[in-house]
Amino acid sequence: MTKQDSLKERLTRGGTGRTIIKLVIASIIVGAVFSFLGIGVREFWSGVFENVKDAVGMLGESFGEIALTVLTYLLIGAGIVVPIWLVMRLLSSRK
Repeated sequence: MTKQDSLKERLTRGGTGRTIIKLVIASIIVGAVFSFLGIGVREFWSGVFENVKDAVGMLGESFGEIALTVLTYLLIGAGIVVPIWLVMRLLSSRK
């Protein structure tokens, strides 16, 4: 078993269809809870970024600004790249 096969197995434990169903169910539950609490996706991530900003800001002004910028770029990029990668990974295992 190669490293790539091992990664696919860890991501899909029990099959791609089963993993997608679990993700859909989890998404519905989380969405329902957030809706009940009146929290949207934008508010959630805004809060996360504000907390990260505050934590990094404590490290010092110049270093904090640089680290915050890099961390912000990383999180924004990961928020786009990782879900796309996961979808592609899950869809590619069907072939």
